[in-house]
Amino acid sequence: MRHLIRGGVAIAFVLYPFLVGYSLSQGHFIWISCLLIGLGVIRLLNKNNPLLWPLAGFSILCGGLSVLLKDQAWLKMYPVLMSVGALIIFASTLIKPPSMIERFARMADKDLPETAVQWTRNVTKVWCVFFALNAMAALYTVWSGRLQWWVWYNGFISYLLMGLLLVGEYLLRKVHQKRNLLSK
Repeated sequence: MRHLIRGGVAIAFVLYPFLVGYSLSQGHFIWISCLLIGLGVIRLLNKNNPLLWPLAGFSILCGGLSVLLKDQAWLKMYPVLMSVGALIIFASTLIKPPSMIERFARMADKDLPETAVQWTRNVTKVWCVFFALNAMAALYTVWSGRLQWWVWYNGFISYLLMGLLLVGEYLLRKVHQKRNLLSK
């Protein structure tokens, strides 16, 4: 049941830009504000990963401000704050290792050589730059005032860019690993 709830929350967050786009085009934003608050509370109650708590707080903050101020702009600010939150999380692991990417890598391989640890640290830095640029792009879509741009960027283009970065890093990592094996 727990996995089902987590999966549902993840799907709702992925679909969030489309849900917001639909609700705003219909002139309704209170129900999506309440949904955002509810998703944040569910994520906050999930005590398995404290690193995600800031992201939960941002969803509660954006949903709550949207309701309290009766201002739909706070719903559109959520992807901006998500990128800022991800930047903070990834950057904090550079200050207090292991880096975020090293944590992911150790799920597959417990014994990482030092070259791999350095590689994962550098990749974590690349993700930090990505999240900073993504936050700026998402903020631009909020300021542009064009709902379609906001939905397209935050619901599709940003995910596409993340996917490209993920695949690109994977391919470069394989080349890097092959070079290190050949040089030994």
